[in-house]
Amino acid sequence: MRFEYFAVADDETAAQTIDGSEIDGSVGSHVVDPASVLGQLERLLGGPVGDDGLRSAQLVAESADGARLVIRLSNHLVSLFGMVRPTTLDDVVRHWSLSRRFRRADPEDLHTFAAGLNELCKGSGKRVYCRATADEAELAAALAPAGVGAGASAGADSDEPRPLPRRR
Repeated sequence: MRFEYFAVADDETAAQTIDGSEIDGSVGSHVVDPASVLGQLERLLGGPVGDDGLRSAQLVAESADGARLVIRLSNHLVSLFGMVRPTTLDDVVRHWSLSRRFRRADPEDLHTFAAGLNELCKGSGKRVYCRATADEAELAAALAPAGVGAGASAGADSDEPRPLPRRR
């Protein structure tokens, strides 16, 4: 998966990125999954201990082929991470990097990502989103025997976005 984090004014503007076009000012990662890894960051910063991370992100849009999702980060996470000062960012990243999900990640890449995400979260008056894009192998595996039904966008039947599915 490729995760691209960005800040825009609202869900409608964020949903327009589902087409896969370039996003100005985005911060990218292959390991920082908004549904699980950002939940760990939120707990580290003082979020709910019993939270499994799914409250940290909400699905805003999904491409028809299931290759891309646009996910809104919770206001709580954005607010908490936006308050992290540059002088304490190293400590936060050092503790965050202890997650088993980062065991193959380069610590320097994680720090660069965290610094970029921290800038996105600082009081810009915009919401922070993530566009997750599956690679070719993931799509082929998902579409294999049973096929997958995909909707054009999440939240079409209600004003509230759907929670993200649990990842196993």
